Amino acid sequence: MKVGAKSPSIESLRLLHTLCQTENLAAAAERLGLSLPTASRMLSQLREIFEDRLFTRFPGGLVPTRKAKLLMARTEAVLKTYDALLAPQTFDPARIVRDIRIGCADNAPFSVFPNFARELLAQAPGVMISYLPLSDDRFSLLSSGEIDFAVSPVMTLPAGFHAIELAETDYVLTGRKDHPLARQAEGEAVSTPDVLRHAFADVCYHTRPGASWTSLRENVFPAWSEGRSSMRTTQFLSLIPTVAESDLLMVLPRRTAEYMEKGGDIVIIRTKEKSIRHKPQLIWHHRANDDLELQWVRSILLSCAKRANPG
Repeated sequence: MKVGAKSPSIESLRLLHTLCQTENLAAAAERLGLSLPTASRMLSQLREIFEDRLFTRFPGGLVPTRKAKLLMARTEAVLKTYDALLAPQTFDPARIVRDIRIGCADNAPFSVFPNFARELLAQAPGVMISYLPLSDDRFSLLSSGEIDFAVSPVMTLPAGFHAIELAETDYVLTGRKDHPLARQAEGEAVSTPDVLRHAFADVCYHTRPGASWTSLRENVFPAWSEGRSSMRTTQFLSLIPTVAESDLLMVLPRRTAEYMEKGGDIVIIRTKEKSIRHKPQLIWHHRANDDLELQWVRSILLSCAKRANPG
């Protein structure tokens, strides 16, 4: 290659490769969508760059020189790599082998996005799904890649993060199946004064990083904020056995309560007070935007959440 010469363009290398195949400049130009003068000019530039005639004329076409044949072999790999870079990225879910880590409350897999694991693993059996506790440092965990997604109450996002609202949910009061309020609610919905005569088992969380703890009850039933809390935790399921065996009351997302009611240990207690409705967020770091596998996982999760809560 001539010292100080310009590097050949991809288009010129593609012409060289095609000329070696067709041995005809007009045919090569037509295949590449070039005019004959443009192809002729590109061939002249290639000859100057590589200091070789590259092709020798003979009746009916062009014969590649030894150097042209050598360059063809080398340019084939270059052109394949270049074309692969420009080709749309695709993947086969069945070939995914990776951990998918989701930070969420312990009720989310069956309450917020039920059937997600079943649908994901049916199409991507090589995936390992990990549900991890939703901690205060969720944004740093997302940023570092220690978790891929977080399912969280609505909060202000730092720069570099994305979120989409999941299906809206309301909340209900629950207690053991033979709780005095459960028997009362068989006749009519119970009033706020009746509710506040009993203590609560509360699920608590931070509405934003660094904020003080707040209970789900206070957040979604403001009229019950003066109620007495006898137990507090950050997870839903750990409180259910105690609620089922005591007079404590507990506020749960409706789908979680309906799921637990099927087991027969707790029941939904009808109340005159109606809850504020919330839409939890699915949060991810911007690095996941260009990850085709995580894009696909996100679509499955969103689809499951939407089908579970069509309203």
